[in-house]
Amino acid sequence: MAGGLLLAGLAFELNNALFLKMYPVLVNGSLLVIFASSLRNPPTIAERIARLRTPNLPQSAVAYTRRVTQAWCVFFLGNGLIALWTVLRWSDRAWFIYNGVIAYVLVGVFFAGEWLVRQRVLPGYHG
Repeated sequence: MAGGLLLAGLAFELNNALFLKMYPVLVNGSLLVIFASSLRNPPTIAERIARLRTPNLPQSAVAYTRRVTQAWCVFFLGNGLIALWTVLRWSDRAWFIYNGVIAYVLVGVFFAGEWLVRQRVLPGYHG
């Protein structure tokens, strides 16, 4: 939240919307740092979420949640780089279409895809 306020303050003070357009980059970068740090200091974010529903997670699910957290890191890195590219090189309209529509569709597809993979990788586990 502080980063968003800083960007808004800079945009207002310098009268430059570029700083506001950097918000998706900030969000993706922040999520990347959070997810990546959980890989270094387990349990991973995905494991923590899974344990809310299934406290006694089987070891196969723990290993799977680690891979899911790694996949989210790749996603946030890629999405953040694309968001940065839209800020620096694309029109305002294209920036809006990607960051306001396409990026959210990609997150939804990623969630749905992960759920489908989980059904095949962890049969019998419904966490």
